Amino acid sequence: MTPTRRLPFEGAVNFRDLGGYPAGSGRMTRWNRIYRSDSLAELTDADLDRLSSMGLYGLVDFRLPAEAAKKPNRLPPDHSIRMSNPGFLPQDGEIMLDRVRAGTITYDELMAEMTLHYKLYAQRHLPNYAPLFRLILEADGKPVLIHCTSGKDRTGWGSALVLLAAGCDDETIITDFLLTNDYRRDLAFMLSNKVTPEINALLTSVHRVFMITALEELRRLHGNGEGWMEQMGLDAAERSRLRALITMPEH
Repeated sequence: MTPTRRLPFEGAVNFRDLGGYPAGSGRMTRWNRIYRSDSLAELTDADLDRLSSMGLYGLVDFRLPAEAAKKPNRLPPDHSIRMSNPGFLPQDGEIMLDRVRAGTITYDELMAEMTLHYKLYAQRHLPNYAPLFRLILEADGKPVLIHCTSGKDRTGWGSALVLLAAGCDDETIITDFLLTNDYRRDLAFMLSNKVTPEINALLTSVHRVFMITALEELRRLHGNGEGWMEQMGLDAAERSRLRALITMPEH
């Protein structure tokens, strides 16, 4: 049976498997190991059955407590999924959203603000992603799911870091990142009738420049190697084990 990149959940439009990507040195990322998704608040009963069958060890939710309270995750009853909640928003994220709701931000201003957020992910938010890598190591080969509200920005950067740790090149990382544009989450519940279609389209999409900006900033700060992982507190043995857990030989 051929693995599927996007899983057909009814209540989550951007639920994807990070497996099957080339990871250098004749390796590829493992299927059914790391998943990424948008909100889990609208999962149907059929979705819960599917989620139960996946055998998740852990779930990393990058939403702030207030976000999660508005749209609580719907998970299988009596589940034993290990929960991690390193939620955050980049600096001035709420101010940006307030301006979007008020209709006082232009397309170019929003584009610049969102690009800045990706620079901030690399500058300030590596500590928010350390729990993800700790959970992958703790899971010891069992599946882990990462998500936020739309599964595109905070989850997008987390997915990029996983693929980078696996040994994937930038183009592979960007390819996965841009797939979000095919599976956009409706964010109308967060917005207002003052939001123009153009602004809404930008807010629900990702752009190549976002990821390029974040990767360039990561390397400016930590070099081209694994310095960013050292910054997270992962020693050489842990980094090697992590790669073994999330990749496999291509053939």
